[in-house]
Amino acid sequence: MFPLMGFAASVMWPVIFSLALNSIERHHGSFSGILCTGIVGGALVPLVIGRLGDLFGLRQGMLVLYLTLGFILSVGIWARPLIANETIAMKKKREAT
Repeated sequence: MFPLMGFAASVMWPVIFSLALNSIERHHGSFSGILCTGIVGGALVPLVIGRLGDLFGLRQGMLVLYLTLGFILSVGIWARPLIANETIAMKKKREAT
């Protein structure tokens, strides 16, 4: 499960990045800079988990991962895309008729 969780997290990053940028009307540069700090976090969080795992045990170290995945979940809930997906809208129209 650990490799699958890492694979799922790596696939979700581009989706979250584009969804978050599509949710604001201006200051895209500043917001993308903030999101890019997550790349650094992705390099540091495994080190923190490993260090906490050495000190307290791996189960307690993995609790740090809940914080990072909670942030990903909050962006998914908070973000409201400004641009509607025309493919989905056309499919809904066809189903309604």
